[in-house]
Amino acid sequence: MNCPPGGKRGEIAPLEGFTRECPSCGPNRLGQCFGPHICCGPTIGCFIGTSETYRCRKESLYSHPCIAGYAMCRENTGRCAASGICCSQESCFMDSNCRLRDNTENDRKIDSDLNAIFGELEISDAVVQ
Repeated sequence: MNCPPGGKRGEIAPLEGFTRECPSCGPNRLGQCFGPHICCGPTIGCFIGTSETYRCRKESLYSHPCIAGYAMCRENTGRCAASGICCSQESCFMDSNCRLRDNTENDRKIDSDLNAIFGELEISDAVVQ
């Protein structure tokens, strides 16, 4: 009868192409790409511009960004990437709204991990708010 091609839910299928999960990356692929040079995960923290982000480089070729992270943060300009870290496609920032509290392994103090997370990148005051 009057059903669209593909059945009653056939019209929903084209929308699936606009949102896709970001590729896995990092050690043992435990992270997700947040941008072409950012790989983060709740158990691995964030890698920015390192070899762990190699799989993420092709993300800049897509016209529609992928969706990574587990919640919106930083006034809806980024997504929570790891415990206490909010990332956009271009950069990452400290954000207490992203702190994971239910897993003691992930509840480490971020201040002591800044060197591991950001490596040799200079950390501005905006990042350490």
